[in-house]
Amino acid sequence: MSDIQKRIQRLEDIKSIEQLKYRYLHACDDKDPEAMISVFTKENCEIDYGEVGVFNNRESLKKVYTAAACHDYMIESHHAHNPIINIIDSDKAIGVWALTYQLINTKDLSIVKLKGIYEDEYIKDAGEWLISKTKFILKSTLSRQIEEKFLKVIFAG
Repeated sequence: MSDIQKRIQRLEDIKSIEQLKYRYLHACDDKDPEAMISVFTKENCEIDYGEVGVFNNRESLKKVYTAAACHDYMIESHHAHNPIINIIDSDKAIGVWALTYQLINTKDLSIVKLKGIYEDEYIKDAGEWLISKTKFILKSTLSRQIEEKFLKVIFAG
């Protein structure tokens, strides 16, 4: 492979990994558990979402996600940005993403905004990039209560 072909392949791999993460975020917002877990490896997957849980397979994540998040009264918005993706070799990569997340809960009339960092590891399996390991590190939380005519901050930190 020529130098230019290697450079083009690297750019294509980075773009594929970005699209992978965006598919994950859209699936979370759309409450689509099957699409959400499809971005992870079927085997040997490590998922550390802190207080949400630590999972060693994608099916365990799906079960918790479905029970906790798949409700019409939970309006979520996941925004990953500022990716730093490093291609290690033809089938391994690592990435760091910033996340801004907002949840509007129409049942308990609350709004939660989180900021944090994803640390991901990726492998290419049968020509497709997948997440093999991910860790979410929470950096800040803002919880607000919706009251009759104003928002009341219930936690910030």
